[in-house]
Amino acid sequence: MRIATRLVIAFLAVALFSGGLTLVLIERVQAEHVRRYFDGPRPFAPAGHRPGERLVEELKRESRKALLFALVVAAAAGAGLALGLARPIRELTETARRYAAGDRSARARVRGRDEIAELAAAFNALADRLAEERAREERQLAATAHELRTPLAVLKAELEALADGVLAPDAANLKALVAEVDRITRLVEDLELLSVVAAGGLALRPVEVDLAEAVREVFDRVLPGSYRLVGEGTALADPDRLRQILWNLATNVQKYGGAWAEVRVAPGRIEVRDRGPGVPPEEVERLFEPFYRRDPARPRGGSGLGLAVVRALASAMGGSVRARPGEEGGLVFELELPRSRDRG
Repeated sequence: MRIATRLVIAFLAVALFSGGLTLVLIERVQAEHVRRYFDGPRPFAPAGHRPGERLVEELKRESRKALLFALVVAAAAGAGLALGLARPIRELTETARRYAAGDRSARARVRGRDEIAELAAAFNALADRLAEERAREERQLAATAHELRTPLAVLKAELEALADGVLAPDAANLKALVAEVDRITRLVEDLELLSVVAAGGLALRPVEVDLAEAVREVFDRVLPGSYRLVGEGTALADPDRLRQILWNLATNVQKYGGAWAEVRVAPGRIEVRDRGPGVPPEEVERLFEPFYRRDPARPRGGSGLGLAVVRALASAMGGSVRARPGEEGGLVFELELPRSRDRG
């Protein structure tokens, strides 16, 4: 029951109880005194007093007593109701204080279906969400450390081999060192980009972009001759960030999607279908988590943040991206972007 309804019912109950009790007490007093007055001997009325005036005074005095008694009872009943309503609020306040003091396991007790119960449930949901986000951040931090540690260890080993004369400082070995440095650089740049997007500090210049042309520009470089483009359309997007999204999607197809894609374009929409082994439906959403991999033993060729960057950039431009298993296998990535103001 809602608190407003409970309060109205409680006030009405107290008012009716106190009014009824007062009426009963007054009627009993009046009946007793009136009967005693008329059944007993008539008291002598002093000079200047009308007969029955003493009875009136007695009735007034007894009525005040009855009213005072009814008010005391009503106040006690109201205090009990108030304490009953305040108890869950105090418990919720204490739970919030425990949580603020560092007890992340503190949860409110949900009782009933009123606004206080809804507030307690909302508090619990918020605490659970914060716990999930904290756990995810800790996993991502650990994954970041791992992803940085691997190329740094390789780089250190190769530099030591060069210093010890085990490896010759020729073009091939130096090129391999440069590749490791590039990998670390891409990882750091992607991490910085995700941080900037999360803080809302990414500068964007949205303009009307020809989506088919943007797809051809990127996919011709990453998957030359290994994709099919269908449809056309425009969208409002930052050209550089859109190219970055398409580059990440194309390289994902190149590495994990069978190195072939069908790209369908429509106003405000790009759909990329690959021919890879696919991903179970329950794991599809995790593809956008930083450093997520279904097979931990499989080496990465990039920073491990490609799809996380795709989602972050799409969201920053007012769009969205999702993945789903394809009807004939593989994965389908669906990128939604704001449509052109000129074409709706």
